[in-house]
Amino acid sequence: MAIQLVVFDVDGTLTTHKSIWWRLHEAFGTTEEGGAYFDLYFSGKISYQQWADLDAGLWKGRPVEKVMDIVRATAISPGAEDAIRSLHENGIHTALLSGGLDLMANHVASKLGVEYTLTNKLLHVDGILTGEVEVLVGWGEKIREIEIINEHFSIPPEDTAFVGDGKNDVSVFSVVGLSVAFNPEDEEVAQAADVVIRNNDLRAILPFILDRH
Repeated sequence: MAIQLVVFDVDGTLTTHKSIWWRLHEAFGTTEEGGAYFDLYFSGKISYQQWADLDAGLWKGRPVEKVMDIVRATAISPGAEDAIRSLHENGIHTALLSGGLDLMANHVASKLGVEYTLTNKLLHVDGILTGEVEVLVGWGEKIREIEIINEHFSIPPEDTAFVGDGKNDVSVFSVVGLSVAFNPEDEEVAQAADVVIRNNDLRAILPFILDRH
């Protein structure tokens, strides 16, 4: 095994917030409804696509620019720019795999120079949200979706590292060559990973990855 590709979660890993979905609920005053839809999904009463569309439906008619204001105000994790730069300097590819939203993930990728992004698309027409989502990354399904990234780079999972913090990342930990829990949200995530890092600076991942490059 030689790590040639590092795939990152976004919310809570490359950014200091835990969920762009929840930040939008807070910004648009829809936290009560959003919490109810959260409960419906995790009680098995609705599908992930239904959950995503219900959430986004609360924001129908809102301007994309308002979302981008929130995106641009999001803090990038300390050391993220240096970590990505160091990986590239060592010939290691980078990608994002996020259950969040494209407006956030694409902004982070552009800011950090990440090469490839796979996430959900918050749909909009003429600068206005349509209230719909194109789901490309379901909850707990990253084990399947990382295959798309591996195929894009022609790099097998055993030569891939994944860095994440949440339960949504646990499934993919089992198929990659190196799994890194970066400030894991709970002990279940920590126990599923090969490496656990409890440090706010993302550069802390580098020794573990470069040692296996």
